[in-house]
Amino acid sequence: MVQQNYILQSFNCINGPTAARLHDMGLCEGCPIKVIQRYPFHGPVIIENDHQRIGLRYQVFAQLTGE
Repeated sequence: MVQQNYILQSFNCINGPTAARLHDMGLCEGCPIKVIQRYPFHGPVIIENDHQRIGLRYQVFAQLTGE
């Protein structure tokens, strides 16, 4: 699988607690991330940022990256 790089677009489209938790984990707008693994059927997406791996629901990932 080819790893894909993205830039996080906006946190405005996700709910406040989720945005706050992602900020606590070091993610911010304009932050580069790398997709490590995507599960089928819109399952979770594993991303890596600053040598930290995080699992996101597909809906959250799609909103953050503008997919």
